[in-house]
Amino acid sequence: MTRTARRAAIAALTALAAIAAIIAADLTPPASAQSEDESTGRIVARRLDDGRVEFGWQPAGGTRVLPRQRYFPTDATVDRWLHSSPVEVEGAEIGRINARLLSDGRIEFAFTPTDRERITPRARYFPADARVGRWLRSTEIAIVPPAPRYIAVSAGRTHTCALRESGEIKCWGRNSSGETDAPEGSYTAISTDNFHSCAIRESSGEIACWGYNSYGQSDAPDGRYIAVSSGYERSCAIRVTGEIACWGRRDEWRVTNIPGRYSAVSAGFIGGERRTCAIHESNSAIECWGRNDDGQNDAPEGSYSAVDTSSQRTCAIRTNGEIACWGWNALGQNDAPEGSYIAVSAEGNHACAIHTSGEIKCWGWNRDGQNDAPEGSYIAVSTGYDHTCAIRASDGGIDCWGRNAHGQATPPAD
Repeated sequence: MTRTARRAAIAALTALAAIAAIIAADLTPPASAQSEDESTGRIVARRLDDGRVEFGWQPAGGTRVLPRQRYFPTDATVDRWLHSSPVEVEGAEIGRINARLLSDGRIEFAFTPTDRERITPRARYFPADARVGRWLRSTEIAIVPPAPRYIAVSAGRTHTCALRESGEIKCWGRNSSGETDAPEGSYTAISTDNFHSCAIRESSGEIACWGYNSYGQSDAPDGRYIAVSSGYERSCAIRVTGEIACWGRRDEWRVTNIPGRYSAVSAGFIGGERRTCAIHESNSAIECWGRNDDGQNDAPEGSYSAVDTSSQRTCAIRTNGEIACWGWNALGQNDAPEGSYIAVSAEGNHACAIHTSGEIKCWGWNRDGQNDAPEGSYIAVSTGYDHTCAIRASDGGIDCWGRNAHGQATPPAD
């Protein structure tokens, strides 16, 4: 073979390799075997007699799904993404198919799952010279469902419970008294303390409690409620009428029905100190009942939007966003930072609050790192006895930090 012939042969092989590389990235003919994982699928497409390209979704091991809007026009603008109508599998919307015309005549496909970013499979190009009527398909796409979003979280002493956007309750941590065995159903509010929790049912407004019940703290009275707070051996809630009802351990500090109308309530108990604080509906002033050895019931004057009480201290947010704390302060748990805040939680001997910027600030006892809040923006925070949990603003997920001896600081992955 002459030098000229060898060069011609090399050039031909190079050209064939380039063509093969393009074909490898194009949509490929269907294979006989498919994955059985229902969370995966492939984009499929074929050319029609009129020049349009029809596309759809092929679930792994399932029947091809053709969305209502599924035809790529012959006069599409180059580089402009178009999308199908929603793709539904077994009645549930999973996302939309995206397509755009490239300058070389090929069509690029992608898939955007519901509430997720666009996914571009490796083989995603429909050839410009595809044969009419032949279905081609992309490489496999995994449709990973987004993590569940939470709207409320409540940290107890050794367990934590949280309320999902769907209304479902998830609990984790110690379960010696069934405190993590949340009942099924949809709820609007959740409150957790030492070994029991209470929540408000969405359908009826009634309260369901579970866990430790030696003093009747899980035996909620009948009626409809708008807010609930679980204390150590008792609980309190606000009826739709604005009145406060409490139940659980009976002693000289227990208040069963508190006269007046209230917008918020917090029940606290540790070491024999049973207390309740609430915000009056009429003037937003705070009133507290129970033991007052350290001035923990001496709420400063003013109007407030939120309150949280522990055994020997209370913290609250004034209507101007500033935080006020009062009561026992041997560990600096009342030394709230300056600034404007939207939420506060005070349990054990530490407290945390969410600044208007979304950043979390914590103060007080920090032996187990319960004050070492991660960076980021949050929409809710709850302090347990020696751990803290909060809901991220970005995705509704939960971060916890501090003591984790019983798994109370390890939210579920699902």
